[in-house]
Amino acid sequence: MPGRLDSILSKILTATLWQWLVLIIVVVILVRLVMRIKAGLREDDDTSSVDNKMLVEITELQRRGEITGSEFRSIKGRLIDRLTSDENVSSENQNQK
Repeated sequence: MPGRLDSILSKILTATLWQWLVLIIVVVILVRLVMRIKAGLREDDDTSSVDNKMLVEITELQRRGEITGSEFRSIKGRLIDRLTSDENVSSENQNQK
């Protein structure tokens, strides 16, 4: 009986070998894709560069007269607060290492 079971398992493995190989390849590709996406999202976490770009853009809007001086100062204050808080968090993280 054990010899017959081995024979049946061998036939099943032989019949499904390509399917198993394809499944393994798909899983490996999906894992690599998820790792790339996570790495890309980590790179986008740098809000200071986004805040700097936004600061330049609102300066241009104010220069063209599309926003008022008080709106400009309000937005600029918020951006500067975020930039300084991000720098403080970053320096605290470096100090902890």
